[in-house]
Amino acid sequence: MLKAGRIWSSAWWCAAAALIAAVVFFAVRGCAFMPWNQDKETELVRVTVTRDFGSDVLKDESLAVREGSSAMRVLQEVAEVETSYGGGFIHAVDGLASGYGGEDSRKLDWFYYLNGQMADAGAEELEISGGDWLVFDYHSWEYSTFTPALAGCFPEPFVHGYREPPRECSVVYAAGWEEEGGEFAVLLREAGAPSCTLEELSPDWRPREEEYSVVIGACGELAENDFLADANGNARRLGLRVYLTGDDMLIVGENGEVSGRLPAGTGLVEAVGPRLGEDGSALMVTGIDREGTEAALALLADWDSTRYGPVMVMMAGAGGTWMELPLR
Repeated sequence: MLKAGRIWSSAWWCAAAALIAAVVFFAVRGCAFMPWNQDKETELVRVTVTRDFGSDVLKDESLAVREGSSAMRVLQEVAEVETSYGGGFIHAVDGLASGYGGEDSRKLDWFYYLNGQMADAGAEELEISGGDWLVFDYHSWEYSTFTPALAGCFPEPFVHGYREPPRECSVVYAAGWEEEGGEFAVLLREAGAPSCTLEELSPDWRPREEEYSVVIGACGELAENDFLADANGNARRLGLRVYLTGDDMLIVGENGEVSGRLPAGTGLVEAVGPRLGEDGSALMVTGIDREGTEAALALLADWDSTRYGPVMVMMAGAGGTWMELPLR
């Protein structure tokens, strides 16, 4: 009788364990194959896991997910994820956890971007749409807690925007760059962006609300615009790692110090804003001089994010050749 009781007790615990395992499985996978989810459409999205501002790609996959899936659920499809703060924030991905690391004990955390724009909500809260590109990046935030955009996600956000398709796109060019501006507008349309307006850069120009803009011109020409001059004058606040000052472009080290300057003939592609909660975004396509600006344009015309990764800053040499800017 005692032996039979033990058998019954063991069977009960096995059944309970199986039930718990099933509940956990359905919670993690979203009950994708349950009858009430069978008629939901699937959407193709791209998810990339990187470190050091996109310069080191750990995973890069395209997958079909259920309509209305959160950024967190999408990440869980391709990696083992540990969460914090009630499950809405990412603590670790495949064992790479938030904390202090490196020889200088820098503060390292996970941040994520939707179509190149830094997310303004926890990963469990943000719903993705078909065609979206999610980048989960592990980097230090000793220099700045805010890194607004990853230029290497081009042609995003001009194609899918942030949470919704772009309402407006504009190509703004400094005097003497009208032809290149028109060619760039064609490049964006061919990539899937909405029709772009063309306008010449003026001192008081600034991005309109919910507008995505490209600004083309040599650094000295862009510095004459009040909006761009103010942004580059607050490099730490905006998380810029290369900033314009007059006819010069300075490289910022991880602790905020100037660590170098770009040589003549060098091109730069870097996003300015928006800060979380602010509207308007501008992608600077510039260079030390005309040769450098032309190199930046040539780099974007042939840009391949699968080759170089969703980097924060893009630099170009003569003819549009890729130049790496180490960001650690």
